Amino acid sequence: MEQTQDIALPVLVGLSSPLVWLHCDSRTRLNKFTALSEAILEADDAVGVILSYPPGCAAPVELPRRLALSCAADAPGLVRKLAEHTRIAAALVAARTLPGDMIAQWARCGTRIFVADVSMPRVAGRWSLAPWHTRRVLNRLAHVFLASERVQDTWAAAGLHNDRISVIGTLSQAPLALRCNEAERDALAEALRHRTIWLAVGVPPGEEDLIVALQQEALRESHRLVLILHPNDPMRGPDLHARMSRHFNTALRSRDDPITAETQVYIADTEGERGLWYRLAVACYLGGSFTDGSTYSPMEAAGLGCAIVHGPEGGRYGDAFDLLTERRATRRLTRPDALGRMLRAVLRPDQAAEMAHRGWQIVSEGAEATETLVAALLDACKEQG
Repeated sequence: MEQTQDIALPVLVGLSSPLVWLHCDSRTRLNKFTALSEAILEADDAVGVILSYPPGCAAPVELPRRLALSCAADAPGLVRKLAEHTRIAAALVAARTLPGDMIAQWARCGTRIFVADVSMPRVAGRWSLAPWHTRRVLNRLAHVFLASERVQDTWAAAGLHNDRISVIGTLSQAPLALRCNEAERDALAEALRHRTIWLAVGVPPGEEDLIVALQQEALRESHRLVLILHPNDPMRGPDLHARMSRHFNTALRSRDDPITAETQVYIADTEGERGLWYRLAVACYLGGSFTDGSTYSPMEAAGLGCAIVHGPEGGRYGDAFDLLTERRATRRLTRPDALGRMLRAVLRPDQAAEMAHRGWQIVSEGAEATETLVAALLDACKEQG
């Protein structure tokens, strides 16, 4: 039975209008829709996004103009409640079974409805056993975007006209490329010229001992190696500086410490600069992957040409890790004591370049599908006026 959440009206008022609603049914699809929502918000600053996902999935990070909600697979009451207070111009569904009652409710609200990342036209709803139900639901769809031509005939046989079907390939899980201050990048690249840089990003307190040991081991083979240490909590910067200074020549970003020829560890204890660190580093270790799960998506690093090593715990990004590992774009380790040897191998220029290229290929494969969906959803918003 559907449970309609109490949603504070001020939260809805804080969203832009018109709204695009993205509704999915799994962790993998949530990762894809999270990335897609970021692309929508980047493309049009007048549009807001509702992102609904199944219970049990970790909530996406909060973003301005995006409301993330955990809800039932088919939640027409939630659609009805939100439509009382805001205009839902477009909805995109990615679910193994299409939510027939939600689709009907969106249609009553005048919402243009799209489907993507779905192989077969299965439909749920109060009338799901009726022979005409699937065709009725499909008739409410503005367009269906498929990953492969192999299933196109199945949708046509179910009652969807071919002019409302497009094959666009697989939707990407990669978030938007993180930005950086180019002047800062140039200045730091100059300060670190002729140095090999590796990054430990999103490191929780429970992995700090591991990072200390890694840098000590690595410096025995390459005394010009520099570690950029990015804690998962920037407030730990001063404490980390005090701790690292017992072992290394250490500089603190938040204090504007200069980088010198003797700097061995640079603590990046600031918000919003991961794009800078990925661009500077040859390779990175994704923090949390040996404890409670990776702090950040590996697609961030892959999209910026940074080779990746990590532990077995992908957390909410497990599917992205599996994809990159399968294509040999990352190196996954099961034991922390093997990390030092692997890191040294990945820091070799030829190995780092090969891994970075493989990662970039995966990230770029879904870019065209993302662009197509963003254009369709924003066109629907414009048509709704």
